[in-house]
Amino acid sequence: MLGIDPFSITTFLGVLGLAHSLLEPIPLPNDLQECYKFRSFNMTPSDSAAIRIQNFCFRNYEYKQIAAGKIWSGPNITEEGINYIDGLFRQIFTEAREIEAYYKGGRHKRQATRPWRYRQEVRSGNAFRRFANCINRLQNQFVEPRSTGRNTYQTLAVFHSGPALGTAHDGPGFTPWHRIYLLLLESACGVPVPYWDSSVDHDMQDPTLSVLWSDQFFGNGDGVVNSGPFRNMRTILGGSVIRNIGTGDSALFTKEGLRAVLSQTNYEDIMEPKQGAEYMYSLEGHHNGPHVWVGGHISSLNTAPYDPVFYMHHAFVDAVWERFREQQRANGINPETDYPATFPVGHGPNDLIDFRPYINQIPNSFAMLNFIANLARYEPFPTCGNQCNRSPHLYCDRSRPQPVCVSRERRGARQQMFQVGAASRSAAFSRTATSQVTSQSMAAAQAAGPIPAGPKFRASPVRDTRNRQSSIGTAPVSPQIQAARAQVRQVVNARVRRDISEASRNSTFSSDHHQPVSSLQRSFTNTFLLDGKVDLKRWVYVPIRIMYTRSPNVAGIDPTILQNVDLSKDTCQAAKSGASKVFVASNGLNYYGSYKEFVIIDERQPVSITTAAVGIKNPDYGEGEVLFTAHDSCGRPCRPLCLTETKGQQKYKACSGTFKISAAHPEMYRSTYKEALGGDLLSQNTFACDYNKKWPWEY
Repeated sequence: MLGIDPFSITTFLGVLGLAHSLLEPIPLPNDLQECYKFRSFNMTPSDSAAIRIQNFCFRNYEYKQIAAGKIWSGPNITEEGINYIDGLFRQIFTEAREIEAYYKGGRHKRQATRPWRYRQEVRSGNAFRRFANCINRLQNQFVEPRSTGRNTYQTLAVFHSGPALGTAHDGPGFTPWHRIYLLLLESACGVPVPYWDSSVDHDMQDPTLSVLWSDQFFGNGDGVVNSGPFRNMRTILGGSVIRNIGTGDSALFTKEGLRAVLSQTNYEDIMEPKQGAEYMYSLEGHHNGPHVWVGGHISSLNTAPYDPVFYMHHAFVDAVWERFREQQRANGINPETDYPATFPVGHGPNDLIDFRPYINQIPNSFAMLNFIANLARYEPFPTCGNQCNRSPHLYCDRSRPQPVCVSRERRGARQQMFQVGAASRSAAFSRTATSQVTSQSMAAAQAAGPIPAGPKFRASPVRDTRNRQSSIGTAPVSPQIQAARAQVRQVVNARVRRDISEASRNSTFSSDHHQPVSSLQRSFTNTFLLDGKVDLKRWVYVPIRIMYTRSPNVAGIDPTILQNVDLSKDTCQAAKSGASKVFVASNGLNYYGSYKEFVIIDERQPVSITTAAVGIKNPDYGEGEVLFTAHDSCGRPCRPLCLTETKGQQKYKACSGTFKISAAHPEMYRSTYKEALGGDLLSQNTFACDYNKKWPWEY
């Protein structure tokens, strides 16, 4: 079954000596078995399919464990809250089917519905007022027991935290995730979410003077929001929503940035991860700008949705994405299937959109379909050609070489600035003068201290030199938010960093299944989050043996047989230096926690054997069950071999890679990475990384 003979591995490893196994091999859980069988039924085994099946099935299994209350889930949403979200999803899918019938010619059928989600620019008609009324209604409703302290709006807002952030940001799952999120909020409202085209504010002399930061629209942007329709908004911590507009190192959306995004051809061209000059084409990168520019709660991932501006901003991001999809169709590209071939973990086309703890099996590929896109339509972006959508709050600035629509200033804004003192009437000085004066709302925000929301969004590709420094700091995530947030964005304090340094000599791991040439320089930091707590004492380490055979060339022949070490002819090319990686991961089956590690192997040799130390749950905190998986730099899965005893002899044989962790003696784990590799432990689990075209799991 394997290209490598398990008996040879046993013979080779047997010289190390053996101890009684207390990392006990166990059968693969039935749900995983059934998922593997169903997903691989009548399929020809392939490496890429195997990786997708493994990821999908484990996540599906994990969701079921969360739904059953068997493992930690992050946000502590009640059954009532989950039922409410479930009802919103049913509404969305029912509506999508009816709209599909409408577009297919069923306009005269009773069940055919015309799309009602017509999203207008926030300054058009009555779009904003209807949306603001809805937000206030949700603020005064409770779909969960009042004892939770969450109103309906906060029940929805909490989804943009916790484990969900790993699939919501930093990859091609960004736009599908937020498209579904918008539909949920919109369904709860019953009115369209207007979009905020912040580029028309950026094109002002001073965007902080925009009419949007008035009682008529968003309310004040200087500190605690105490004016406008959102003046009574509260975060999950109970305090008021805070803003600090015109600060930070990022710009609002710019026409330059929009042109860059829309100049691209394929979906992968505008999706993360991007570095250097390529970042200019990142839609998510430009999306970061308004988050940082507005400042306050919306500038941090864990608290962004508590400011309703979040949804209007993301409606514009979705509108830009839909414009991009329209261009693709015009160029003969199907946007429903144009998904990147490589992607970070959790961002694949078959990875599920994560609204934990609500469990719904929606993969990213589903949210890419026109079936979902047809639910909403967009008013054209305001241009001088369409008279700025006839909005009284926009005007066409024809003094520029290329006329653009610009937002009007809020009434009395300049008079307020002139009260600062003797000042020049230039916009630049006005911004400086304003920054020297502390309003009552800003004083209240500063008195509240740094916002305990953790890290901010990454800086956007474009900087705005008019911005000033923020006078409102951020602090590590508060306990309340920490209980409802993800390991992906975990802020580890200085003490934990020191502990990590002592416990692990290697804290890097690449999140891609398929590694490019620069794979040896990519890194990933384990978060050491286990069942909602970052505590190194909850982790122990076990050795995992890796036995890697050299990849075949394009003819399917092992090049070493012909004494050929020309790496350019290999089917798998990573760093092209002879050095490559094999990645090993542990995922809790009855606990929430994952750990990822890699080893360096020598591709020039016929066989390369090495050992990794991988973190698992410390059984002192309760028995755990864990699944180990491994793959190489080209995304090819490795096959697990478990140490078993037959007639008094220790042997390795094909197995599921699942184990029960016991605290009995003698222990088969160590408390530090270094000790696990110290040589007195024999690996209970070995991965054979060969290239037979068979599925890499064994029941």
